[in-house]
This record gives sequence, structure tokens and C-alpha cells, in this order.
Amino acid sequence: MQTNWKSLSILAILVTCLVPNCALAAAPNKADSVSHDNQWLKEHLLDENPQLPFSFAYDRQGSSTLLKTWPKTIETKQLDSVRTEHVVIWTDPKTALEVRVRALEFANSHVVEWTAYFKNGGKADAPMLEYVQALDVSFAVKDKGVPIVLYSKGCGYMDTYALQKRPLNQLDSFQILSESGGKSVEFIPFFDITTAGRGLIGALGWPGKWTISFSRSTGAAIAVSAGMDNTHISLHPGEEIRSPEVLLLPWEGDDADAHNVLRRHILKYQTPQYDGKPVVMPISHLGWGGMKTSTSLKLIEQITKEKIGFENFWMDAGWYGTDRPVDEFQVFGKEDWFLHAGNWRVNQIPHPDGTGLKSISDAAHAKGMKFLLWFEPERAVVGTPLTLEHPDWFIGEVTTHFEGSTERPLVKFRMFDFGNPAARQYMIDSISDLIDKQGIDVYRQDCNFALAPFWEKNDTPERQGMTQIRYAEGLLKFWDELRRRHPQLILDIVQRGDLETISRAVDLSRADYPVSPDADPIGAQVSTEGLAYWRPHFGTLLQVRPNDTYNFRSGMAPGLAFALFNVAGYPNQIGKFIPDDFPYEWMRNMVTQLKIARPYYYGDYYPLLPCSQNSDCGSDPRKENSAGFEWAAWQFNRPEQGDGMVQAFRREENEQATQTLRLRGLDPAGTYEISNFDAKSTTKVSGKELMQNGLPVEIFMKRGAAVIIYKKVQ
Repeated sequence: MQTNWKSLSILAILVTCLVPNCALAAAPNKADSVSHDNQWLKEHLLDENPQLPFSFAYDRQGSSTLLKTWPKTIETKQLDSVRTEHVVIWTDPKTALEVRVRALEFANSHVVEWTAYFKNGGKADAPMLEYVQALDVSFAVKDKGVPIVLYSKGCGYMDTYALQKRPLNQLDSFQILSESGGKSVEFIPFFDITTAGRGLIGALGWPGKWTISFSRSTGAAIAVSAGMDNTHISLHPGEEIRSPEVLLLPWEGDDADAHNVLRRHILKYQTPQYDGKPVVMPISHLGWGGMKTSTSLKLIEQITKEKIGFENFWMDAGWYGTDRPVDEFQVFGKEDWFLHAGNWRVNQIPHPDGTGLKSISDAAHAKGMKFLLWFEPERAVVGTPLTLEHPDWFIGEVTTHFEGSTERPLVKFRMFDFGNPAARQYMIDSISDLIDKQGIDVYRQDCNFALAPFWEKNDTPERQGMTQIRYAEGLLKFWDELRRRHPQLILDIVQRGDLETISRAVDLSRADYPVSPDADPIGAQVSTEGLAYWRPHFGTLLQVRPNDTYNFRSGMAPGLAFALFNVAGYPNQIGKFIPDDFPYEWMRNMVTQLKIARPYYYGDYYPLLPCSQNSDCGSDPRKENSAGFEWAAWQFNRPEQGDGMVQAFRREENEQATQTLRLRGLDPAGTYEISNFDAKSTTKVSGKELMQNGLPVEIFMKRGAAVIIYKKVQ
């Protein structure tokens, strides 16, 4: 990786152009007209000699030198009352390489977004383009304290999305990255460099392999660079590629306020919109794809008869492939769903009525529910029809025990090439046809293998990175075309947490860990703490445990999926329908509470009791000084509506029954009515009291949870 080290004069720029009041910047709905006063954008892109926020090398020369000598044009266009588009173009007079940056400026906000494009406008192959960094900036360190880099883990186990705090001392450096190129397994591409009262928030959009690097070679500055980890490409005549998308937010003031500027921006501009409003993530009944049509119809009838409140009937993997008997319920380590990926035809043994899955979706629709169906289009098992008919539409080949388990059968599979226009068009048409014929409302796309090795092995020495670029571009086109053809279709893209993906799709299962039979509820709490810092929309799975309110409330999220019977597990745990003594009234109450809570997750977020300095949020709760000894609490606040929610958790090793939580973002002159989900009475308290002295919360049971709603009444 090559970093374009810039003059230290850039450091003063970052200091002088920070957001003066994050609370004001956090209300984009108040903007009446575009305000072209983003000083950071001017200094870094629009001025005559800008300190550019990206870098590359071309013909063995650095971009900071080259672009000073290339002719430049700037075009500015107002897109709407809030957004202004700036397109800056540099052209190499010798080779006609065109470097184009499309940047977006937002009224009354210091958020900046940009993407870089490179096009060979000449008649011959261009010299080598390499070391492309979509983000390459420096951040000044002016105070004596040690800067902290905040970031979150990826979709792992109990510590999924756990917020990490990494001090960055002089001569220190580290990276966060997506090594596999598919799911965000290791980390998600969001970060915040924080110092005393100021910082720099950033995020990356790229559904592929990305790396974000932090280094502090001197005490005065932190260098930040981000992009693909390897680009070494000679562009053909007329050929164009793009970089990952970058979002950057310099800030000063309070870090929680700064993150709420980000959350509001993500909600408005990086969240799927339906009829002008952010997507409402459904409460789903989770079912295995091998379940027979007759069983599914009985289940739909039963869950609606009991008026649980489900909004979506979810059919996961296992519904497709050659006609064969299959287990109706997922048995971990024994299922065969991965042996038929790529053969997207309905298995007629469990679904013999001739309608495919349409009778199931019709039944769900008749009961007021959506219908979700699982796919994994990026992988195809060798021998499935498409791999035989069009081998040229696939890349590479791997033979492996699936997921590395020697207890699973060997499987040979290839990667479908979304960078191939003909292949992509076929996949668009075939999936779109299934959406229509099977009555699919939610298209779920999973990815259960590492993509990066396939891309890298397919590249030639003079075209390193090209396969991945074309693949990522094609994948985005695929999703966009599905949504264009089916405007009300919800895309559910599993555990890819980048900007480009979350702007198009929800993730109804931020991690697989919570559905495992022995999942610890602290894992769900940790995930909410870590993800809510960066974005407002995410879903999760839940292992339902009857009458376990602590477990259910730990898993509450904007979207939630669970089964009322054991849809997945080990052989002695599965395959039974809901027992006669199942506590339906408790379940109905939990879902009702979730629906009340759901709108608040889109408000401003304040972590009220982040894990203390002697606690590791992602650690084993049985260990000393671990999360099991702590309370956790957070607040979601909607100042425009004058209401909000507090969630608090007393973990099972904690001896303290009461905590006082100082709330944030309220009107000190207002009066708020407070109600607890577990109490019939309400109280009225002033905003000043709640913010200065705090809200007392009592949880008498160890391993207990409280949900408190407040509303401004005067």
C-alpha cells in the first residue's frame, strides 16, 4: 500500500473546518436551501491547488505531483434542496487518462461523500495505474492526550460488532479490513478518530475486499488511507473503473452528537427508501427451506391464529435443487443445502403441488405477511445446470469440506461472475422471474465463502484488481436492477456492512450467533451497542426461550426474526411444533413491545452505560472483570417528536439493583411522561431533571431488562 503523504499545512485545514455545533448539524430536515460553505470540501477538492483526499500512482508517478500539472475542470449542479454535486475532472495531456471525482455536499452538514473514476480516453493501453486509495488524508493531533480510534468488529460470535477503542501512540499503526471480500467478518468499514473534543468519522462503500489503515509516524498527525488493497491495472482504450465510495465527517464538540449527525445522514441517504420513507424492517417468523409445503401452511395458520404479530414469513436455505427428500428442519452439520447452491429450481418432493412456493407465499399474503426467500447466487456447485451450460460465466473452482468441517461432505463449487454482463443479465432475469412467480417480497442474498481468492487468481499480472472491480460494479447493478423492476422489493443482503450495500438493502440477520441454541444474550446487547454507533437500521435473529424476557429484550432491534419452534439446532432439539403449554400471551406481549419500540431505533443514539474501563464488552461473562458484571444501557431519542426510549440490562453477575441514567438530547424546559413496560403507572419529570440528575432505573432480578418510554407532554 502506498500513502500519499501530504504537507503538514493540511492539518490546519482540518482543524479550522470542523463542525461548530454537532447538534445543529444533526437536523438535516431543517435545511431550506443548499449552503455551499463546506470549507473542508473546498480546501480538499474545489480550490485551485487542493490538498486532495485521495491518491494513486500513474506511470510510476504520484498523483499529488501529476494532478497539479493536468488540466482541470469543475462542474457543479444542485441536485435538490439539500445536495449539491461537484464533478472535478483532470485529464492527462499525454495519454488522455481522465480522473473524475464525483463529490456530494450537503446543506447545513459537514458530511462529504465522494467516489473516484478512472477512464482511458486514449487510443492505446494506458500506463500502469496502481496504489489507488479512495481515501488518503491526515488528521492533526493538537492536544497532549493519546488519540483513540473507534471501530467495530464484524459478524463474528459473541463479540459481534463490539465497539473497539484503540489508542494510537506515536510510531503506531494498524488496519481494519474485510479480508474475504464477502461478508464483513472481521470488521465493518466505519471509524472515528477522536481526540479532546474533536475527531474525524469515516466510512467506506465497497461490497468487496477493502482495507482502512491508520498510522502515526509523527506526534503531529495521523495518516488515514482506505480502498482496495491491490490495484495494478493498465486500462484499455475507452475502459473505466471506479474506486470505493468514501464518507467523511470532521467534527468537534461531543462525540455522541457527532455520531448522531452520521446516523441521521445514513438514515436519509444511505438507507433504502420506500414511498419516501426509510424501510420498516419486519418481524419475521424464521423457517427452514426444507420444510414441506403442507407443514408451512399449517404453521402459517397456527402463528396467525395465535395473533403473534408476525409481518414476514421467512423461508431460508434448502428449498431448491434436484428433486429429493430433505429434512424439514436444519440439523447443524447434517444439512445438504450447500450441495445444491446454483440450482435455483424448487425441489418438488417437499413442494409437490405444482405451484412451487406460490401456495406458501399466497397463504402468507392472505394473513397480512410478506414472504422472504433465501438465495446464494454468488456460488454454484459444479454439476448444477448453469455450470454445465455456461462454464464461461463462472470463475475458479474450489474443492473443500464446506465451512472447513471435515464432518461435512466434500463439495466442489465455482464463483458466479457478476462482472460478466451476459451472466449478470441472466441472473437478473431469472431471479426477477422467480420473484414474480413465487410471490417474493423480501429477496435474501447470502454469501458463504471467501470471494477474494477467486478474484485474485483470475487477474493477470497487468490487471491486478480488475476482476474484483468489475464484480463489485456488477453486483451493485444487479441489486439496483432488481429494485428497479420490483420497487417494493426489500433486499436483504446478509452481513455486508459497507455503505454501498446498506444504502440498497437491509440486513435482517446482523450475525448468526444469536440463533445458536446456547447463544448468550449479552452477545445481542454488544451487537446493538456496536452497530447503533454507526447506523440506525439493522436486524437480528433470536433463539426464543419461553418466558425469558431478558433474552427477548436483549435481541430487540429494528428488525427481528425468530421461530416459535426449533427450526435449527442439533438432532435432539429440532422438529417439534409449538408445545401446548407455550406462553402465547407472553409472546404476544413481547412482540407488541417490540413494535412500540421499533420507531425509536431510528432516532438519535446515546450509550448511557458503555462498558467500563475494567470490562471487555466481548468477553466471556463468566470471567472476572467481564461484561457479565456490568449493567448496559442506552437511549434512543427523537427530539422532533419529543419522545424516546431507554433500554437497560442488569447482567446476571451484577449485585446492583438500581442505576441512575442521565438522559441526553431532551428539552430542559419540557415535561416528560415516563412509562415502564413492566409498570402500569406513569410519572412526569422535567427534562432538566432527567438530564442533570438522571432517571432512576430499578431491576430487582439479576439477569433482568427494562424498557422505558418517555414522551414530552408540555
